[in-house]
Amino acid sequence: MGWIRGLLAVLAGSPLAACVASPDTPMTQTTPVPLASPSQPSDKPSSPALSEAERERTEQATQSLRNTLRALSQEARFLLGHEDSTAYGVGWSQDPDRSDVKSLCGSHPAVHGWDLFRLEIGQPENGDGVNFELMRTRIRQAHQRGGINTISWHVDNPVSGGNAWDNSTRAVEHIVPGGAHHRRYIDYLDRVADFLESCRGDSGELIPIIFRPFHEHTGSWFWWGARHATDADYVKLWRFTVDHLRTTRGLKQLLFAFSPGGGDVDSEADYLFRYPGDDYVDVMGIDIYYDDDVASLLEPIQIMVRVAEKHDKPAALTEFGVRDGLTESTPPNWFREYFFEPLANDPTASRIAYALAWRNASLEHFFLPYPGHHTAADFAKVCADERLLLEEDLPLE
Repeated sequence: MGWIRGLLAVLAGSPLAACVASPDTPMTQTTPVPLASPSQPSDKPSSPALSEAERERTEQATQSLRNTLRALSQEARFLLGHEDSTAYGVGWSQDPDRSDVKSLCGSHPAVHGWDLFRLEIGQPENGDGVNFELMRTRIRQAHQRGGINTISWHVDNPVSGGNAWDNSTRAVEHIVPGGAHHRRYIDYLDRVADFLESCRGDSGELIPIIFRPFHEHTGSWFWWGARHATDADYVKLWRFTVDHLRTTRGLKQLLFAFSPGGGDVDSEADYLFRYPGDDYVDVMGIDIYYDDDVASLLEPIQIMVRVAEKHDKPAALTEFGVRDGLTESTPPNWFREYFFEPLANDPTASRIAYALAWRNASLEHFFLPYPGHHTAADFAKVCADERLLLEEDLPLE
């Protein structure tokens, strides 16, 4: 750990004036941008245009990511991640080389989370207000510094034109192969593929990305959730998505993360609900939001880790946070007492590769502290612990 972390742990409680941004809310209904007709075949290339040197560098970078995740899954230390960390924070937006984590801990988080929702309908920015050009730049910068990028996809409902939370119209059965809206879904995927292919490193390599579609499928708040699709159709959708991106579009730099909701996982069978198979999953994740009930954090992670080890996959806490975000009533030592120490000291749950906190959208909706917040000093001390790794700790020694 750098010496800066220790100093910042002492200074973390200093005040910072912050303006109020809009809180996170589900998006309203939108009409999709017109796409190709159902009879029009895709004219996208079958693989990215790469020189032999670029292809080799892509393979090396992707293998390096796999090696890092696998190594950490065998150790009692893990990476810290944060959604949209370098795009905005509490009281700021689009500042260069800034994150709330770096302001408190001296380094950006090791894992940078992003979301592509609204890209599929041709919008210039995602539903959280992050411009896709800025996102591409921040992904590249994180890669240049040695950081890891992961992308989720709160994709709009391709049948209704509503958002990811619009579960009033069944969609999965209509977008799998043979479905009436399958062509539209292919167009959605191709827009995602075009963006992922455009994320290049300094040497022209495709930047490795952990892609996490159709998450929290064990619940029913999204249109792909448990009550809105059959087991067979969900698996068919997942497999088609992987095949199209990895094989049809040739995006070999992608690792695919499977992530049920932790509140629905009480057994290994629960965790494997609609599991698409080892050939279609690279990372086993889980999303957990809770308050001070440590068991609700540890028990689902323990189940996930045991399943992941049986399937020879790295495990990750793909989303976490205080339920509904930090508030003035959150205990000052929440991060150490209710998150880090229980997780890092558990012989099974500690074998995760990373833990990604949700985004810092505003004073009303944030999941990691910012300078001046009453949990900031405790969080900075947690970041100084050698068992929690930040971007400056990558690549692994």
